[in-house]
Amino acid sequence: MNQIICTPKTNIEIPNVNYKKFKIYKIFFYILILTSFSLSIYYIFHRFEIYNTEKISKKLLNDFNITSIYNTNVNYTSNFVSNDILLEKYENVSGYVIGIIEVKKLNIVYPILSKVNKEFLKISTCRFYGPPPNQIGNLCIAAHNYKNNTFFSNLSNLINGDIITIYDTSGRSLDYIVYDVYKTHAKDTKCMNQNTHNKKIITLVTCDSIDNNFRTIVKAKEI
Repeated sequence: MNQIICTPKTNIEIPNVNYKKFKIYKIFFYILILTSFSLSIYYIFHRFEIYNTEKISKKLLNDFNITSIYNTNVNYTSNFVSNDILLEKYENVSGYVIGIIEVKKLNIVYPILSKVNKEFLKISTCRFYGPPPNQIGNLCIAAHNYKNNTFFSNLSNLINGDIITIYDTSGRSLDYIVYDVYKTHAKDTKCMNQNTHNKKIITLVTCDSIDNNFRTIVKAKEI
């Protein structure tokens, strides 16, 4: 005998979906994706910009070395930064390469430009106060902290006893030994003091990697 099994009718509850809340999450997700994409593009562009400035710096360095080696003029003082080796955006920048700074511990070698301004700081290290390289006085040199191992990004890693080499336009090089490394407020200008008691001093300056209101200072004296 066939039997028909009947099951009681059940009520299936459909969850109450908050579509408005879901829409907000969806918009938030798209904003997050867009923000991530924008930051990625900015990072790539920033890295490309730094690459270009490094390229200019190396070109200046090579031209300076060639000019110094093959120069026969005893009155030669510096190498002009010509516009043909600059990018289009730096075409109005003019100045001179007055020397080279080398810090083997940080694996950096850069030309020293004769003056400091916004555009020059993008290109290389700059003399912003004091005498020419390897002269009596306190030669103050500034460079950017790009936080990427270029320019003065790792300046705070120097310690007392480290060596900094400065080359001047005569082809002479002098070694300086680090004797002080510290941080100070950007408005503190004591590091620029020229009272060196007839000694040759160099002062390296860059922005602090954490707070732009502070500067990392490295002082070194001729050995």
